[in-house]
Amino acid sequence: MSIKQSRATWTRGLVATGAAAAAVLSTTPAQAVEGATAKDSFQFTAKLDIGGERSCSAALVDEQWLITAASCFAENPAEDFKVPAGAPRLKTTATIGRTDLTRDNGAVLDVVELVPRADRDVVLARLAKPVAGVTPVAIAGNAPIQGEELRVSGYGRAKDEWIPDRLHYASFTVGSVKGASLGLNGKEADAVICQGDTGGPAFRDVGGRQELVGVNSRSWQGGCLGTDPAETRKGAVDTRVDDLGGWILQVRSLPKRFVTASGDFDGDGKADLAMLTDYGQTPDGRSRSALWVYTASGEGFGGPRSVWDSGTDSWRWEASKLTTGDFNGDGKTDLAVLYNYGTEGGRTRSGLFTFTNQGTRFDAPKKVWDSSTSSWKSWNWDASKLASGDFNGDGKTDLAVLYNYGKGADGRNGSALLTFSSNGNGVDEPRKVWDSSTSVLKSWNWDTSKLASGDFNGDGKTDLAVLYAYDNVDSRNRTALWFTANDKNGFNEPRKVWDSSTWKNGKDSWSWDASKLASGDFNGDGKTDLAVLYNYGADTGRNRTGLWVFDGSKDGFGEPRKVWDTATWMNGKESWNWASSEPIAGDFNGDGKADLTVTYDYGLNKAGRAQIGLWSFASKGDAFADPRRVWDNGLD
Repeated sequence: MSIKQSRATWTRGLVATGAAAAAVLSTTPAQAVEGATAKDSFQFTAKLDIGGERSCSAALVDEQWLITAASCFAENPAEDFKVPAGAPRLKTTATIGRTDLTRDNGAVLDVVELVPRADRDVVLARLAKPVAGVTPVAIAGNAPIQGEELRVSGYGRAKDEWIPDRLHYASFTVGSVKGASLGLNGKEADAVICQGDTGGPAFRDVGGRQELVGVNSRSWQGGCLGTDPAETRKGAVDTRVDDLGGWILQVRSLPKRFVTASGDFDGDGKADLAMLTDYGQTPDGRSRSALWVYTASGEGFGGPRSVWDSGTDSWRWEASKLTTGDFNGDGKTDLAVLYNYGTEGGRTRSGLFTFTNQGTRFDAPKKVWDSSTSSWKSWNWDASKLASGDFNGDGKTDLAVLYNYGKGADGRNGSALLTFSSNGNGVDEPRKVWDSSTSVLKSWNWDTSKLASGDFNGDGKTDLAVLYAYDNVDSRNRTALWFTANDKNGFNEPRKVWDSSTWKNGKDSWSWDASKLASGDFNGDGKTDLAVLYNYGADTGRNRTGLWVFDGSKDGFGEPRKVWDTATWMNGKESWNWASSEPIAGDFNGDGKADLTVTYDYGLNKAGRAQIGLWSFASKGDAFADPRRVWDNGLD
């Protein structure tokens, strides 16, 4: 197939592999590689229809996420591949799992959200709901090398067809690897990337398993139907994705249309649920968000009530990271949001807002810190993971941020821990309390870290825990749990308290990517525990999910233990979609033990309305009761 991008012919000063340096590549989407009809094993390749104006290809990297070229969605791809995050400008549909477009298998779904990568021609696209029956392609873990053979698949134009109805693929050789780009040359004379192939996958075969290395970006398109017959060059430039595994993992775990947090907002001794909800854009183009509270009744939750609405003031939900705590020390749980202003004057800008709890309502958000007026000057919101707790023991909740400095000149990953101490009226300037560059650890990969806070050792001070992903060992997923104790003046050096590579004599595997965290004192012993909602994927046609707990101890954590599994729930007849679940911990029934509530996204109903339910796992001390639905917004 000839691989071509679905951008209007856009030229940039990039040189095709094997071409003279003065030559220019066309960024018109290349067609599905001119070559053989693709195999069903390449079903992860998707076809995109963008507003009926453009056609691109993509790859399924998660049940609900595609990866493709950002330029497919750019208003003028000939000038720039940058696109804003959020809903695509033009209505976009994706066809997945249908290598023959004349058939009706697979799925056709709307693309509802774009998450672009700023430094290269790549975007992740969220589908309206998860795709069933199609295995996502794995992300390669090592870089391509010159001379390596890759396959490229797509639905683009061929040398003799404007709109082919079958997926095609061809073999290419890596001619060059430079930064985030790789040059490709066809192995066969007919191998070329044409219009419609932009964003399509370039992958290697490893013993029958496909690993995604790049996505199509630009091509000379020599030999593609509609190209100048005088153009004979067929080289292409792809965008690398093998080094984006951590970023893809993070985006895949982003909330969808809401984000939740728990706290006793009405002071009755039972934890309630707060939900920051995205209302989309107002008719005048402003972003609108609202804050809802579900009040715990002991047996479930009352219907949500609105306690704040941005109204005509613009508030971008996708720019908000939410946490809870008593930030002013008045005994009522408040809310805090780390907010992303983007880039201004060449600096990244973030702000910190608090929503003060007045019992029956929340005050409008008050800005208590802004990086633009801070000694920090620049603060990267995308590089920040947020947690809360009383870190200095003064009775007021503080904030902690695990911050990503990226790779240093020595090639090591740099991360730091910073705290914002609450002063009652706001927060003090952030201070660095730990830095991997001066630590005995030297390197810390922020991308593979999931952060949780709590008094895990029972000494009365809030600590931090990190679930950390390592490279696979002997084809097993390797994950570890790190613990850093709070000594009031900062945090002690993090230490590893559990590692799946030595768990059960090293025979077990733990997928960090399949883990969602929530912290709470589930057994009522005064020490915070860590719950993990775990994704086993599809099992006999049903989504299988499990619940594990790491019990807090004076030395860190005990071994993980499974406390629930859909494989045995209701005699194994029920299914639970992990990708649609957001767990949060709190003592929702007021019995002194933390429970688990899961906000469950059912997707859109036939009327196009979002369907959401709340499920409760009540703690029994050493286990959890089976989940029960305690509220929904009217499923049909």
